[in-house]
Amino acid sequence: MSFPFRRILSPVDFDDGSLAALDVAARIAHQNDGTIVLLHVVPMVIAATGTPLYVDIYKGQEEAAREKLREIASQRLPEIKPELLICIGDPAGAILRTAKQTAADLIVMATHGRRGFSRVMLGSVAEMVLREAPCPVLCVRHGEADKHLVARWMSSSPVTAAPGEKLSTVQARMHEGNFRCAPVLDRGRLAGLVSDHDLGKFFSSMERTEVRAAMTEDPATVAPTTPLHDAARILFERKVEGLPVLEDGQLVGVITSSDILRAYLEQD
Repeated sequence: MSFPFRRILSPVDFDDGSLAALDVAARIAHQNDGTIVLLHVVPMVIAATGTPLYVDIYKGQEEAAREKLREIASQRLPEIKPELLICIGDPAGAILRTAKQTAADLIVMATHGRRGFSRVMLGSVAEMVLREAPCPVLCVRHGEADKHLVARWMSSSPVTAAPGEKLSTVQARMHEGNFRCAPVLDRGRLAGLVSDHDLGKFFSSMERTEVRAAMTEDPATVAPTTPLHDAARILFERKVEGLPVLEDGQLVGVITSSDILRAYLEQD
């Protein structure tokens, strides 16, 4: 076992909770130049006699699961080359065996947070793994991971500007909406970003200067699924006041340094 964590086991069962946990695992792996072992466990059916039912359906489930893992890896782990594993059997046991066999430094998995009677009757895979794991275990409750993404904290209805507008008009809208920057849209596509700092350069001529003369072209952008930590790093390195948030090439919001500060304060 080593730190920083470089071999991270991420069990997924294809629901939203386990995919949210995978996103957390991906951030840890990215920060530590690590590898993710992506595991799916196909539950084994037990016959009334107490013996496993070995039927051809397992082969079909394995192939379908493997294809699904490849799809998830390509979508959520574009910069990480993962190891894809399929196991058949008891989920908790399979996770524990895989952690040992792959020499995992960390297990990141979802927990559904069952309580009371359902917890007693159904048990908790996460709880069993926590008790027996050969390495640290990070449990992510569904919905928790969203708090660390840009989508949770961005302004989804930002003030925008057009290249041909006068700076004085845009400044009035920015101040009214309490924004320090505004994405510039040209025919619905992002063309630039104009900020208070940009406006200050044209203080004496805002009434006659168009946005296109002051805006920053090709500004840095993020996606709704970008981790807050990455957005904060870009803001700091670029020394900008905000980042347009794009999804499929379309503007869906803006996140600023104030938004990120608020996020960290509210999460404490």
